[in-house]
Amino acid sequence: MRSPDVSTQDNYISSLFAKENSTQQLSRQFAEELGLARISVSPAEAQVMKTLIKAHGGRLFIEIGTLTGLSAQYIVEALPADGELWTLEKDPRHASKAREVFAQMKLGSKKIHLVEGDAREQLLQLAELGPFDGLFIDGNKAAYYDYLLWAEKNLRRGGLILADNIFLSGAVWGAETAQRFSPKQIDIMRQFNTRLADASLYDSAILTTAEGLFMAVKK
Repeated sequence: MRSPDVSTQDNYISSLFAKENSTQQLSRQFAEELGLARISVSPAEAQVMKTLIKAHGGRLFIEIGTLTGLSAQYIVEALPADGELWTLEKDPRHASKAREVFAQMKLGSKKIHLVEGDAREQLLQLAELGPFDGLFIDGNKAAYYDYLLWAEKNLRRGGLILADNIFLSGAVWGAETAQRFSPKQIDIMRQFNTRLADASLYDSAILTTAEGLFMAVKK
């Protein structure tokens, strides 16, 4: 068997799974055009998310931070046949690209609702549709704690929370990083991580991906 032509751990993991489909590739293309390819979820991280969400079995899911719709596709793939995803995006340029991607997807009876606007405001309006089964957080880092407090009120018991970029490139433990994070962002992320690690509130663990992926089940 020929060895895969890979040079990094992430590329090796990605090579073990099926190649991304046309709409997933389109999302990556759009992210590159926007100069945001580096913040798109990697194939390896996306596969982890998809597996966790499918194993959890939830039907109603929320995503904060659509970007160009890549992670939303993996989430929807993991949902059951009658699953619904509400994905929130503040930047109209990103939302426009995601909308174009979603229009080309074959969803069957599943639904994707693209919600534009500030996530903290939009979540207040979505609350009446809950309780929800799960939440993926990948948006404004300074708002992570607010998103978590909303989730505690609006996710069912046993609901799944996934949160990306929880290391802030190492800033949460004091590492010097190429990307500049404000003291406020660092403090909020530390509070967020501490609360999710609270065993009285969650069964949780951190997956040590490059940027850190927190997974937690609400008690």
